[in-house]
Amino acid sequence: MYQIVENYRTGDLKLQEVPPPMLRRGGAVVRTCYSLVSVGTERSTIEMSQKNLIGKARQRPDLARQVIATAKKTGLKNTIDLVRTRLNAPVPLGYSLSGVVEHVSRDVAGVAVGGLVACAGAGYANHAERVFVPKHLMARVPENVSAQEAAFTTLGSIALHGVRQANVHLGDKVGVIGLGLVGQLTTGLLGAQGCRVLAIDLNAHVVALARQMGADVGLLRDEPDVVERVRDFTDGIGLDAIIIAAGTSSNDAFQLAAEIMRDKGTLVVVGGIRMEIVKSVSSDFYRKEIDIRFSRSYGPGRYDPDYEEKGVDYPVGYVRWTEQRNMSCFLEFLASRQLCLKPLITDVIPFEQAKDVYEMILHENTRSHVGIVLEYRDVPERSPARIAVRDVARAASAAVGIGAIGAGKFAQLNILPHLKRHPDVALRGVCTSRGLTARNVAERYGFDYCSHDPNEILNDSDTAAVFIATRHDSHGRYVVEALKRGKHVYVEKPLCIARSELDEIVAAYHGVATNQAPCLMVGYNRRFSPLGRKLKEFFQATTVPLTITYRVNAGYMAKDNWYQDPTQGGRFIGEGGHFVDFAIYLTNSMPVSVSTFALPSNDESIPNDNLTVVLQMEDGSVATIVYNSSGASSMPKERVEVLGANSSAVLDDFTSLYLFRANKKKRIKHQQDKGYREEINSCIDLIRSGGQPPISFQGLIATSLTTFAAMESLKTKERVLIDALNGAYQSG
Repeated sequence: MYQIVENYRTGDLKLQEVPPPMLRRGGAVVRTCYSLVSVGTERSTIEMSQKNLIGKARQRPDLARQVIATAKKTGLKNTIDLVRTRLNAPVPLGYSLSGVVEHVSRDVAGVAVGGLVACAGAGYANHAERVFVPKHLMARVPENVSAQEAAFTTLGSIALHGVRQANVHLGDKVGVIGLGLVGQLTTGLLGAQGCRVLAIDLNAHVVALARQMGADVGLLRDEPDVVERVRDFTDGIGLDAIIIAAGTSSNDAFQLAAEIMRDKGTLVVVGGIRMEIVKSVSSDFYRKEIDIRFSRSYGPGRYDPDYEEKGVDYPVGYVRWTEQRNMSCFLEFLASRQLCLKPLITDVIPFEQAKDVYEMILHENTRSHVGIVLEYRDVPERSPARIAVRDVARAASAAVGIGAIGAGKFAQLNILPHLKRHPDVALRGVCTSRGLTARNVAERYGFDYCSHDPNEILNDSDTAAVFIATRHDSHGRYVVEALKRGKHVYVEKPLCIARSELDEIVAAYHGVATNQAPCLMVGYNRRFSPLGRKLKEFFQATTVPLTITYRVNAGYMAKDNWYQDPTQGGRFIGEGGHFVDFAIYLTNSMPVSVSTFALPSNDESIPNDNLTVVLQMEDGSVATIVYNSSGASSMPKERVEVLGANSSAVLDDFTSLYLFRANKKKRIKHQQDKGYREEINSCIDLIRSGGQPPISFQGLIATSLTTFAAMESLKTKERVLIDALNGAYQSG
């Protein structure tokens, strides 16, 4: 399929072939009929991307501050890698469309295959032939509303929410400043609400269009008698409410609003206006006690490449109008013909000509082009599961063929760069749930092809090893499928999230019909770090038990983050394996029991992630893992203290190692390195040459088993005994 893609680093636009989106839990795959170009928003996005780094920093000082803070915490090199990854990531354009449902997840009700829906959300409802959309960003389209009209639903819901925020009533006299698409829709909705509307803009064409949309009075901003005209319209009282629907770096709209608003009126800001601009306006706002409101939709709708919509909704008794409910309400306005969009549809352009649309937006006076709709006329019934990226087929070699399932930010920072640089690796195929990401990753790292179907990777005869970096709930399934096909496997932690999955992995591992056991590695990278290895060497000759304290300043994580989702295993099962494995590494022994304690929580809806986990090791060592989410973000994340045999050591966030023995103290400094490169290299060497794995299969099973037992101890409030050899645990 094809999609409009923007390079955020250069601002270049192209219509690119990408794999179709994968059907995921909580949503549907939709074949696009029409998508709406939001001229102002999309022009701003492109202009921002075309700025150099200094220009971007000036435009978004908040992001620049985040970069500086990250550099102080993780080092300059890691920060540069992170910034490069973000800048090179393709940006999907568009956030409002209509289309036909092709596939729907089993957990989605009220949406049927073949039904026409309106879709919303940046990162979801893009300018693409097919999209995946979460269920709470879709609304069914009534029979008497056309697909072309339904494409306006997202912007209509934004306008509708702004009107709600204004809290206007029958007969109120309301001003709309800024008559782009949202301003025009706001004008029409206010008229349907029974208000009298005064519309203001700098452009005569859109002012005339606002009159067609129902404005009682239309004014040009630069007319010398604007304030007097408003006084005449309001009988000298001033406007009851004003909605600013303009994205601007000027405070002129606010200065004007302060002059023409009545005492104790309501000002609603819809659009990208920075608070600094609001603070700079006339003191008339304060003298008149004007109520300033920023209109933001409730409910899911913000796109973050690391955040998947979870399928939750706000109860109607607490939040009456979510984004989806506003979408449905807007469609009802269209169905009842209380709102007519015909004057707004100024251009209907075939999707294949989309690049010409953006050239027009950037280089021409587009104020006469208000509602630009892209039409998708010849979308193929099926898209190829595999898209070749390399022009020339890779020659046969002795290199290890690698396929990747999942390639999010973590994989792009910590796995794929090391695979790309390894001389004995041939990168075959990459599969991600988002086709745009798959194509970008394949091009950046040199894969032969990209796909949306994991089976393309698993069934590839030229792929010897599969690297898995997907959401936690899919790890176990992909590990089993890869092992059954005789593939070597590297999987990011955790190995799996449930005891039943662990049993399946054990059976699949031992059931491989080859002379050599397959390589199975889990991303427990701390043991491969330079300072972690020096810490191990320091206690290498020690035969007495050790006392280990591993403190993790994990940081706050919102309850709607996917990491907190119980269906993903929860936070400690997701990350705790790192710290359990490091204890096994330092002591050369397996855990035999675990006791877990938690701080009391006032919010039972948030999974408890303030834990103290005490491990009794087989050799008598005791490892205490303090996993806490309530510490200061400025504090380094990890600190390991080890005591034993009249020696002590402190490892600070993998940047400093302090060694104490007798009366001597030694400090070793190192740029933060958590061992990702050495871990990947060890995995490739093991696949090529065989030998003993750096982490035994029994050790991998014991680590997962221990995290499960830790959660069992938290639940039962008892110590849990672990039998790693037989893969079992029980309270005791």
